[in-house]
Amino acid sequence: MSAPELERSAPIPPGSLAGYRRVFRHRRFGWYFASQAAGDAGYAVYAIAIPWLALRISGSLAIAGLVLGVEFGVYALSFLAGPVVDRVRDLRTILLLGYPVQGVLALLLGYLAATGSLTVPVLLVLVVALSWLWDFTWTASLSIPPKIVGPDELFPANALLSAVSGGNQVAGYAAGAALILFLSPASGPVLYGLLNFAAAAFAIPVVVPQAGAARAWFRELVDGFRSFVDGGGRPLVALGSFSAAEGLFSAGPPLLILAVANGRLAGGVSTYGVLFTAFAIGTVVGSVALGAVNPRAKLGILLFAGAAVEGVLLVASVVAAPLGSFSAPLWFAVGAIDVVFYQGVLVYLQATTRSDLVGRTLTNHYLFRGTGRAAGAVALGALLVLLPVLTVGWVVGLALVGIAAAFALAAPRLRRLAF
Repeated sequence: MSAPELERSAPIPPGSLAGYRRVFRHRRFGWYFASQAAGDAGYAVYAIAIPWLALRISGSLAIAGLVLGVEFGVYALSFLAGPVVDRVRDLRTILLLGYPVQGVLALLLGYLAATGSLTVPVLLVLVVALSWLWDFTWTASLSIPPKIVGPDELFPANALLSAVSGGNQVAGYAAGAALILFLSPASGPVLYGLLNFAAAAFAIPVVVPQAGAARAWFRELVDGFRSFVDGGGRPLVALGSFSAAEGLFSAGPPLLILAVANGRLAGGVSTYGVLFTAFAIGTVVGSVALGAVNPRAKLGILLFAGAAVEGVLLVASVVAAPLGSFSAPLWFAVGAIDVVFYQGVLVYLQATTRSDLVGRTLTNHYLFRGTGRAAGAVALGALLVLLPVLTVGWVVGLALVGIAAAFALAAPRLRRLAF
């Protein structure tokens, strides 16, 4: 079924599960789905292993925050990859090159950790390299859905991808925690590398040709920024600013979970694994609910509500920190609401962006968000060294509520965001 045919398909009623059935009618979607699931499961193992590795080789939460800050900072540079992705002849090419090289670097990271050769500078170099390659595979992966499913199917498609990949993330977090507990943190990067190779293998049938003559990279970059600033009737700069502000505190959940676990001394590893996994399960449930609701007409309101509610839940979660693993239901709730903001923005940009600008629009937006996430991760890591985890939790929670309220008042066009 071609893209024009998809656009003429009957609309999917809100609250209906028809969208989930419809997306699998597209033959490439199944393979793309499997590739994304493997890649996300691998990243989950990486995500749980890297902060713990950073903490163990440095003994400092500030260094753990710095490592996350560097990782997110390189992600913010994905706008440099956007022009390449928008003009590559076949989006599959980027997946077939990027995933295997990431796999090799991950295996190297695991080897260095296992032999005791891993230092903070070496860890930072490898994190930079892995993150830079991720900029390309991430941009290509997110550019694929609007080219293989219709606009009315984007929320169900992304929700399904997020939910099932989230299920794999749950398995990844659990596997990563088990590897840390029973083997060593070095085992996590090794599994991450193997899953990257699997993601590449599943991507082989995902042929996504693109039209358009190749032009100079810099010209494409400038044209992409010009289109983003103009917005084409959409408040993209305001949305990017809101996303950057929210992103300042998006590293709150993983760092707060790490701080809570670290404070429990001998029980730290098991607490870390349980809370991280509960958070991941919450993202699965939240993704499924969001896809079923398909909130195209009320997207702006949902973004504000999601940020504010997550802030309240984070405060409740850190207040319950003395309960250790028994606070998992609250972290589940944080995960369920955490997906709302990022997934809502992602689907909006995919659905409303011209086909030849998808990669650049997504990465130009992420320049805002990624910069905020990088600065926030470093700052939160430092705060967790200076202040009790409860205090930092209150700071993050109240800041999210304040940001949602401020942008709701200052940017009325965002309240009307819909597609």
